Amino acid sequence: LTELKDRDVFTAVGGPWVTVREDYFGDLADVIFIGEAEETWPKFLNDWKAGDHQYRYEQLDKTDMTKVPVPRYDLLKMNQYMFGSLQFSRGCPFQCEFCDIIVTFGRRPRLKTVEQVIAELDGLLEQGVETAFIVDANLIGNKQAIKVVLRRVIEWQQQHPDKMNFFTEASLDLADDAELMQLMVDANVSAVFVGIESPNEASLRETKKFQNVRAGGTILEKVHRVQDAGIDVWCGMILGFDNDDATVFDAHYKFLSESRIVQAMVGMLAAIPKTPLYTRLGNEGRLGESDEAEYGTNV
Repeated sequence: LTELKDRDVFTAVGGPWVTVREDYFGDLADVIFIGEAEETWPKFLNDWKAGDHQYRYEQLDKTDMTKVPVPRYDLLKMNQYMFGSLQFSRGCPFQCEFCDIIVTFGRRPRLKTVEQVIAELDGLLEQGVETAFIVDANLIGNKQAIKVVLRRVIEWQQQHPDKMNFFTEASLDLADDAELMQLMVDANVSAVFVGIESPNEASLRETKKFQNVRAGGTILEKVHRVQDAGIDVWCGMILGFDNDDATVFDAHYKFLSESRIVQAMVGMLAAIPKTPLYTRLGNEGRLGESDEAEYGTNV
């Protein structure tokens, strides 16, 4: 942004980071968008054309996903992208303390219609896309609704000689629903990113990752269940919970080895502004100077 500012380029910034830390870019951005932007982006364009745009736009209401237009994939040089992307839903029903998804998109999953999803698939196919990332933070946040969509995606795949390949993100309770796993396999979802976070059950309960400690088997058994269904499992892992000690590193290594997960994103616990974790640590006086410098002081 500094380079753009130096070149006197008009710059608009939106997305998850500016939504939780809107002062982060200082005066480098000409316009910032807080939250979802299906309503505020058109308003900004009209204001900009009239020469009277605001600095800050915030969409207070959640977007009605049934009214989201099909992306103009034809305006992109898709042959320069490794894979395409599309979205079925927004929101996640869980309450993981560190997660900003529930802050930005809410805990009630909102889905597009089947017709919208198929139109997006047609748009990607027309641009020669062979692999697409279904970008939902949790594809299975509403299991019954996504099953309806997946059945139609399966039909769409059967209508084309070369199946499109998908990967996505989902919660570990996917392992508890054999029908859902089979639908994903039949829809050609080859890999799923799962928030494992920790093999330490006390840490999972600490961060309210209760879906990972439900009855029905260990985390390891559930990962193997998804793999055995025919879906590769990638995962996110976090270090630095209050219930972690020096043994956590070996525990992570042991879990990843036994789970046969070869794609793992491992990071330190971070208190993202506006999340329940940030609020709790602030109330406990546990945000140090480095946290405040990086994330701000509002708790």
